[in-house]
Amino acid sequence: MDDNYYGTPRNPLGYALISLFCGIVGTAVVFGLPDLSIAAAVLGAAGMVIGGFAIGVANRHPSTDRIPLMLLAGAGVMMSVISFMLGFVHSFG
Repeated sequence: MDDNYYGTPRNPLGYALISLFCGIVGTAVVFGLPDLSIAAAVLGAAGMVIGGFAIGVANRHPSTDRIPLMLLAGAGVMMSVISFMLGFVHSFG
């Protein structure tokens, strides 16, 4: 798989921030609007997928900021997992 689009590497920071945003918003939805907790589960699932992709892109990124970008993407995955679990339990538990 080629990570370059006409010689430009993909930006792992954008994917990591989107993943972190999905996790934070999903967790806030569970506690703020419990009637919409299925939306938190959906946001969490999307954040996990995007965060996993961000970790892979950050691992192959040619810059020296590879480790901080992977940590940021990992934090996004963790928040998305929390959002998914809380949203799922609130919806069906």
